[in-house]
Amino acid sequence: MEENIFKRFFDSFASRTVLALFGILGTAITIYAFLQEKKIDLRYEVIANTNVLDFNADISKLEVIYDSTNLKQTKENLRIYTVKIINNGDQNIIKEFYDENEPLGIQISSGKIIEQPQLIQTSNDYLSRNVKFTDYQKNKISFSRVIIESGEFFIVKLLVLHRTDTIPKIISFGKIAGQKSINVVSSIDVKEETTFWNKVFSGNIWTQLLRLLSYFIAGVLIVLFFVFLSEQIDSYTNKKRRIKLLNDFKNLKSYQYTRMDDAIFDRYKKNDSQTFQRMLKLIENEEKLNETYKTLTEKLKSKEYKRFGRFDDENNEIRYFDEPDNFSIINEMINDGILFKEQDHLAINQAMKDTLEKFVGFLKEKGEFKRHHYEPITRIESETTELTDEPTPQ
Repeated sequence: MEENIFKRFFDSFASRTVLALFGILGTAITIYAFLQEKKIDLRYEVIANTNVLDFNADISKLEVIYDSTNLKQTKENLRIYTVKIINNGDQNIIKEFYDENEPLGIQISSGKIIEQPQLIQTSNDYLSRNVKFTDYQKNKISFSRVIIESGEFFIVKLLVLHRTDTIPKIISFGKIAGQKSINVVSSIDVKEETTFWNKVFSGNIWTQLLRLLSYFIAGVLIVLFFVFLSEQIDSYTNKKRRIKLLNDFKNLKSYQYTRMDDAIFDRYKKNDSQTFQRMLKLIENEEKLNETYKTLTEKLKSKEYKRFGRFDDENNEIRYFDEPDNFSIINEMINDGILFKEQDHLAINQAMKDTLEKFVGFLKEKGEFKRHHYEPITRIESETTELTDEPTPQ
């Protein structure tokens, strides 16, 4: 009788080790995610840097006047900057994170801001109402302290006058608690960033179903792989242990090896030693053994049992789905030479019985039967009694 493969998997040392490692890994990931500090990341993204005037051609009669100044003669130019101030971190930026002595703002490296900055877009109504320019100077502006939640932003437009031979740069200033410096990046260099959950749930319903099916199949394959790996490891270690126990038994002074005992040893090598105790119980009394065998033989000849018969290719015989275990064990003992069948009578091979008794006693001393949680022998008596008490079909 072969145990359920998943039961063996969860009972084996290798599988318990693998499951323990998975448990430790899962616990470590959970603790890491819990303890991981949320990141604060306020960032300036230069969305547009547009040159208003471009004097590529020298047109003598063309003049550009701004605020009574001829820009061509002064070799100056106008440029429009569009800057996005965004909370790119995991944590909301609240008012307590700002430093009153160093307010948040934008500075122009070379050039001057010649018109009042404009707030052209916000990600929510709160920012639209509360973002103010508190300190407007010729080369810098400051923002009011506002709550910027994760992923929220506001966009500012600046008109800058600068010399044609230099291109102004946007510089950030101010202090946010938990952030060393505020980075200024170009929107061209910023790749599209999505949140973790957006990545998880991206795609339509069919994409989600296909992804779920793929993960399920992958999970099943991983489990089957570890089941197979555990089986191979356990099979190898059990084989080595059984070979060692066999060698130890054969070296006992109280045992004399004969070739016919190989049938018992071969059964043990196949990990079929769970039937040894049942065999011993059946061959305790030769007369009772024959009564049991006769009762089982007559029972299996009935139409009720034949109706559920099937052919066993491996043993080249008809087997029955509800065939009693004792009948199978008796036939196995006949094949192993423990029993001799003379017409309808069974005789016990006393030499092999003695070997079987010694070997089972040896395995008990080594704790082999406790290791595999074999069924108690008392079940054989109840099963045999139940079959014997039934009337034989006519």
